[in-house]
Amino acid sequence: MQEEKNYETLLEQANKVIAELGKSDLPLDRATKLYKEGVKLLDEAAKLLENAKLQFEEVQNSNA
Repeated sequence: MQEEKNYETLLEQANKVIAELGKSDLPLDRATKLYKEGVKLLDEAAKLLENAKLQFEEVQNSNA
């Protein structure tokens, strides 16, 4: 079972991937794997952010 990650954790992990991708001695196969992982992490973070935005809008609309 996969642990649910929060927005901050996803961004922290994505930043680690970015730092690793910045290394000049990184083999191409590892760089490709890291790139895919980074895209997945940022996509998950974007989904969490969108969900939070929708929840915020619901609260705003219910108080109007």
